[in-house]
Amino acid sequence: MTETSRHTRIFMDYPQIPLISAADFASVKPPYVHFKRRYHEYIFYYILSGEMFLTEGWKEYHLKKNDTLLLEPSMEHHGNRPSVCRFFYVHFSWENVRMQNGQNRESGICFPKSHTMDTAQGILQAREGTERIAAAFHGMEPHDRQRAACRLLELFFTVSEDYAQGLSHRDIPVSGRAKQVIPELLTYLNRHYADPLSGDLLAQQFHYHFDYLNRQFRKWTGKTIFAYLNGIRTERARQLLETNFYTVEEVARQTGFHDIYYFSKVFKKQTGMTPGQVRRQAQGYPVP
Repeated sequence: MTETSRHTRIFMDYPQIPLISAADFASVKPPYVHFKRRYHEYIFYYILSGEMFLTEGWKEYHLKKNDTLLLEPSMEHHGNRPSVCRFFYVHFSWENVRMQNGQNRESGICFPKSHTMDTAQGILQAREGTERIAAAFHGMEPHDRQRAACRLLELFFTVSEDYAQGLSHRDIPVSGRAKQVIPELLTYLNRHYADPLSGDLLAQQFHYHFDYLNRQFRKWTGKTIFAYLNGIRTERARQLLETNFYTVEEVARQTGFHDIYYFSKVFKKQTGMTPGQVRRQAQGYPVP
């Protein structure tokens, strides 16, 4: 690297991200009642424990643990009874926000006005996200405010994804605790696809008999657990083969297939090509 290029600097403008004016955790208890105000910014609440009672315009909200609410700057809001509550809040302005009824599928984030976080993974990510936002916002390092804004975007994506999953799965005939366990199982399979997974291991991990777990999983996804797992493994194997960095045997081992003949059989069934054909194609050779 030349001395000139070492000291060359490139300046990039920040994209349109939220401009945060306040972000922190708070706790309230009686006789506190949220005062009446029409704020000039958006306010996002995430309830960590207890209950909050708010009215915005003519709409009353009874918020409980793991509930979210986005208040609008054009609307007057106030508390309608005393609350015992611990919550996270963010005040922000953002030109990109556009309030509308229904879902905008074209672009941006489809974000709920109010929502109850429903998945264990979403709740964990949301709680970690609030801590990161608060820490960045109150940090003293350069660009901490921009870092907090990016963390807020991550939190919005987490809430949006949790909301979307609830919409797509609300009519699935899965009830009880299985509604929470199946999303956890999906996450587990996507993270541990390379591990030697078995029915007994999954039954032990999720505290359900494997046959019951498999039936509920099939209602949710339309596939059995191991058919879904093979789909994950095959897609990851295809990606690795296309890099042309690994042999077929190495790809099989890295994606949880410890029998190369079984790997080739499953891969051909899933993709219509053999692993060797995909690798040759990635090298630029014609595939018969």
